[in-house]
Amino acid sequence: MDRYMSESRSSKRGLIDFIVQRLTAVIIGIYVIHLTVIFALNGDMDYIAWRSYFTSGYSLLLSSLTVLAIAIHSWIGMWTVGTDYIRGQGVAKGLRLAYQLVIGAALLVFLVWSLSLIWGHL
Repeated sequence: MDRYMSESRSSKRGLIDFIVQRLTAVIIGIYVIHLTVIFALNGDMDYIAWRSYFTSGYSLLLSSLTVLAIAIHSWIGMWTVGTDYIRGQGVAKGLRLAYQLVIGAALLVFLVWSLSLIWGHL
């Protein structure tokens, strides 16, 4: 019975990861389409108009949500790659942990740096 319960939990985790990764992809896609439309309709934007748009509350929130979506999407993808290709016990387990720590640290730096740029702290 315990075997079936653990398999059920891991399959739910996989389903949740699948859904979250698809939702984050939709958010990223919406952001790219949104920017494409903004720049296509306002091809002659000068610096003042560009800065005014990107410092508006709407743009700050949308950009922040997209950066968060990129970080989550990347973590799920890289975690999946790591668990698929770095298998086994012993050295492989330590290597997988090191890989995940490096990826997690890199994504944390990306997230903090990007949000600092978006909100004007750098």
